[in-house]
Amino acid sequence: MSPARDAVAFVLEGRCAAGRCQSLWIGPDTKRATMVQALGGPSEEAGEIAWTPDGSRVAFIVNGYQLRMFDAKSRAPLGAVVIIDPDGFPSSRIARGVTFSSNGAAITYDDCPRDHSGCKPGMLAIKQ
Repeated sequence: MSPARDAVAFVLEGRCAAGRCQSLWIGPDTKRATMVQALGGPSEEAGEIAWTPDGSRVAFIVNGYQLRMFDAKSRAPLGAVVIIDPDGFPSSRIARGVTFSSNGAAITYDDCPRDHSGCKPGMLAIKQ
């Protein structure tokens, strides 16, 4: 749910030729949402969703290390940013707790090992 509670973003999972696939959706509510991107089968998986504080952009965390951003109103793609350099598939590290700064110019996150404890804080500037 967007910060103003006037839009939603969610991930749908279903069957596809590759087996299990996910798609990313944005809209004013679940009934009027539009698919903004289909992910590439089991090799791509969406996790967290983060909104800018003003609700103008929404980002999906894909594979635990890539931020895929969209304009919340037009639903146009705004690009992708690698948060953590992947070290294979699946990566041994993932980004958790992704949060946009108050002006949307940066994100903070926890850089975590995928299979044990030991997160460390991270921050990254985001092109606006």
